[in-house]
Amino acid sequence: MAPMRLVPLLIALLLPVIVPAKAWQGVEPGKSTLDEVSTKFGEPTSRVKRGTRVVLAYKGDQALPGTREAQFHCRADGVVEEITVFLTAPLDAESIEGTYGRPTSKTFTDTFQKVWQYPSKGVTVFFDRDGAVQAISFGAGSAGKGAGKAAAEAKGRPAPEKAAAEKPDDEAEPPAR
Repeated sequence: MAPMRLVPLLIALLLPVIVPAKAWQGVEPGKSTLDEVSTKFGEPTSRVKRGTRVVLAYKGDQALPGTREAQFHCRADGVVEEITVFLTAPLDAESIEGTYGRPTSKTFTDTFQKVWQYPSKGVTVFFDRDGAVQAISFGAGSAGKGAGKAAAEAKGRPAPEKAAAEKPDDEAEPPAR
């Protein structure tokens, strides 16, 4: 009878585990809301609907410290799902490894730009054609057997784009991802 009691425990151990996302500037993917972002940083430069997501972008004079642009991708229920940051200071691969360690997986965008993924930390790093960091994305992390799912989904994914000018919802751009 004892082995039967172990079955639920083994199943639980083998299932993917969601790890808390890496927060950025106090905003945590999966927990923080669109309203909290607006309260913390003020009204965004643009608010664009992309599919079911709403993207708040802070750029130009409203760019957050250390960024050329910061985007907060929010689900339909208003919860921040992903944060994409375009940095002002150029970073190289060595700096990224010093901060996050060796990437769990490496892949390329659909334009053959290098992408490093840290699924357990919820971090994806996009490099430009010259090998400098173009953008860093923070989202929900995963651990265990499901960690490879993020790598599989990002393969062939387009590089992050800077937000376009604000458009009414009926003229919204198609989803970027």
